[in-house]
Amino acid sequence: MSTVEEGKRESQLNANEKGLKKLTPPMEFDLDYDPYTLKAIEYKINSCARPHMRAFHLAWTSFLIAFIAWFSFAPLGPAIRKTLGLQRSDLLWGNIASVLSTVFARFAVGPIMDHVGPRKGQAFLLMFAAIPTWFAGLIQDVVGLCIVRGLIGIVGATFVGCQFWCTLMFEKEIAGTMNAIAGGWGNLGGGLTQAIMVGIYAMNTSSPDCDAECGWRNAFYIPAFALMLFSILVYAFGDDCPQGTYVPPVDTSSNSGTKKASAADVAKNWNVWVLVLQYAVCFGMELHVNNTIALYYFDRFDLSITTAGLIASLFGLMNLFARAWGGMISDWSYTRWGMTGRKYAHIIITCGEGIFLVIFSRMPNLGSAIFMMIIFSLFVQSAEGSTFGIVPCVDPKNTGGVCGFVGAGGNIGAVIWGFVFLAVGNFATGYLILGFIVVAVGLTGIFTIYIEDTSHRKESVVMDQSVSGATMDKSLDGGKSSTIELKA
Repeated sequence: MSTVEEGKRESQLNANEKGLKKLTPPMEFDLDYDPYTLKAIEYKINSCARPHMRAFHLAWTSFLIAFIAWFSFAPLGPAIRKTLGLQRSDLLWGNIASVLSTVFARFAVGPIMDHVGPRKGQAFLLMFAAIPTWFAGLIQDVVGLCIVRGLIGIVGATFVGCQFWCTLMFEKEIAGTMNAIAGGWGNLGGGLTQAIMVGIYAMNTSSPDCDAECGWRNAFYIPAFALMLFSILVYAFGDDCPQGTYVPPVDTSSNSGTKKASAADVAKNWNVWVLVLQYAVCFGMELHVNNTIALYYFDRFDLSITTAGLIASLFGLMNLFARAWGGMISDWSYTRWGMTGRKYAHIIITCGEGIFLVIFSRMPNLGSAIFMMIIFSLFVQSAEGSTFGIVPCVDPKNTGGVCGFVGAGGNIGAVIWGFVFLAVGNFATGYLILGFIVVAVGLTGIFTIYIEDTSHRKESVVMDQSVSGATMDKSLDGGKSSTIELKA
């Protein structure tokens, strides 16, 4: 028997041992898929075909719109501060409120989505957030600012739906890549909102009848409308999973039985809390920088609100590819060294993030600050991708809950970093301190990250790499085939 046939036979036996049976697709799939889960084993970015790629595109675009609304206040901070007579610390309290509410929302939404699916949860969050966004222009003081930003911050939980949706649609060997691309393109909203909101502000104030106050108060209607539109699109055109109607995920490990998803199981899992900490220093750092970077450039380098916002947008725009890099590196490491590869890829990237944040904080002029910010951005977003390359392997039957808990870790981090800045006062010093914290937390992963690979496909994945010059041939089995054959 050939090496390839042995690999296929081993994979099938492994699936049988775990009690898995081949499933019948509810429609013709455009992608090749695993016969036991109907999850895709490939992706076509240019496709919007049901169910896999349409869900992927709805996942990241809905999170993108949510992110734009979530951080729509940040680039308008200088104008809001002047109009309402606020202090810098007042804006920081608003920032903390916007990410603190997301902590609770993500903890709650993850387990809920395990039971109702990502589509309904995502649609509800978008529609809910549209209401406070629509009325954001009515704010009169710091209390109103914190309340409105806190309510809008709940939409940050759409990240859970985004990652959970992709995990339901794609197999583990490409889940890291797909989660990273979707999360990264969604996080792109952190950069786009810096440019979009100052653009809307400039458009409003270009009218002789609209001053600075009028400009920012009337800037929130567009993101509010976008939230409502995408809520409808997600609900009307998405599929929860390859089976169409939501089917809760199951753990394929041999000793898990048929136990249902449980938030308690997630909370008792040590690996979840390890990843919560790791995500706090990457996504939490990104959220904090999104909230502070425009104000940092505005105050330190004496720039206009428009210029500061456009420069700040460069940080978030790196999400176009940087988070995807992290997921791809994680998947590449997994195919060669298994979960150990994912672990050390993440540790290296996270430590690089901390090092470049320290360097960025020491830059004395605008040009060098922009350059180092971009390098730092590449690492922080890649670390997010490598984190969620690990997440689908933690507890398959509780994937939504794990996504929610780990996602909440990012917001917990953002809250903590906000308090650090309140205590320090000087933004440059604050960034320096946070850089050292990131390196320290990254290094703890050496001793704390240990996750067993329970995939029924792990033997075939390793086998793929053991055949020299192998190519993947996806043949048909009376339709799109899910079988992978290797030809040396």
